[in-house]
Amino acid sequence: MLQAINIDLDDKTEKSIGSNGKRRYWDIWFAVPETNKFFVVTIYKGKIERVEDLTVEGTTPYPQKEFVLLEDIKYDSPDLLEKALKLGVLYPGKNWAKGYNFMLRKDPETGITLMLIIGWNKELDQMVAVYFNAKNGERLVTSN
Repeated sequence: MLQAINIDLDDKTEKSIGSNGKRRYWDIWFAVPETNKFFVVTIYKGKIERVEDLTVEGTTPYPQKEFVLLEDIKYDSPDLLEKALKLGVLYPGKNWAKGYNFMLRKDPETGITLMLIIGWNKELDQMVAVYFNAKNGERLVTSN
């Protein structure tokens, strides 16, 4: 897997979207290591809803080092949202990117599997992301 990110779709009707650290819709990016094969799988309520082959001939192969490994995920979004909220810098979105959002991906420079907890600042005028190491649950300070 290259990346997992929740998507809004019909979550817009809920009042406390993501407040429990979970979302109903996810796009999971998969690829075949050292090839240009690329697929997006959409998950809805834990079931596969759509699979799309987005392979483009002539694109650069995906190196093995960019893949998220299952053994590098020990902390999930509910646990890490709780930690992020204790920092007092993250608020749920109201209009666009409602509630709290989540992304799982590998940092290509450090090789660390990251869980991003995404919300807004107190004024709701700027998105804010809190980065965690998905393997040990530690907060990472980034310049991103």
